[in-house]
Amino acid sequence: MLQIVRSAMVQIILVVFVFTTSQAGESMTKSRENVSSALEAKYVTVETIRQSLPSVPIIVGFDIDDTVVFSSPGFYFGAKNTDGKDGKSRYGEGDDYLKNPQFWRDLNQFHDRYSMKKKAGEDLIRMHKGRGDYIVFITKRYCYDDDADVLTKRMNSMFGLESKVFCTNEQPKTPKMIETGVDVYYGDSDSDIKEAQTVSPKHVRAIRVQRSPLSTNPRKAGDKVLYNPGSFAEEVLVDSEN
Repeated sequence: MLQIVRSAMVQIILVVFVFTTSQAGESMTKSRENVSSALEAKYVTVETIRQSLPSVPIIVGFDIDDTVVFSSPGFYFGAKNTDGKDGKSRYGEGDDYLKNPQFWRDLNQFHDRYSMKKKAGEDLIRMHKGRGDYIVFITKRYCYDDDADVLTKRMNSMFGLESKVFCTNEQPKTPKMIETGVDVYYGDSDSDIKEAQTVSPKHVRAIRVQRSPLSTNPRKAGDKVLYNPGSFAEEVLVDSEN
């Protein structure tokens, strides 16, 4: 019964987010204006990226959350569900749910089924597939037991791939980028860009995919801004919020 209730709540969250997305034009315009304020931003499209790539196949890495999928329904449920004691979240109060292994297990195994493909992610993957590039996913999600295998099957099913998902359990992605030999890495967060840019001795081209303004991923922590598209002189994919 608890699983039925939980699934129903996630479905409700999904419907709310789909409806709200249609109302988000003004918010996305403001997001683009914020990117425009970063003087070092280099704006690119999927086509200009394709034209700039070498003629031979390369290895391409993607972040998952807010890059190729909109996964906020699952995270929202983790924070806001009332399945726990005294009507509180079953995973912990506030941001404690992000420290709960059971949340990550449930997200990877169940709640993530309500994540939606981002058009930007789908367009990028289609372009790289057409070139014959090898694609991997590198995420900072915590993965337990067979979680990485479940995520791999889900990403491959969603995007028609034969790829692999690597989880770094909130550790920097740089070692996994070196191990997989990625030439280009797409991500939405500041850490994605910085970690790609620090790969050595091989240079990794870091490209920013913009985060949906409806994402539950915070843009600020107190007075500290956590999301700064273009501020690392990276390329920014235009109109990539959805």
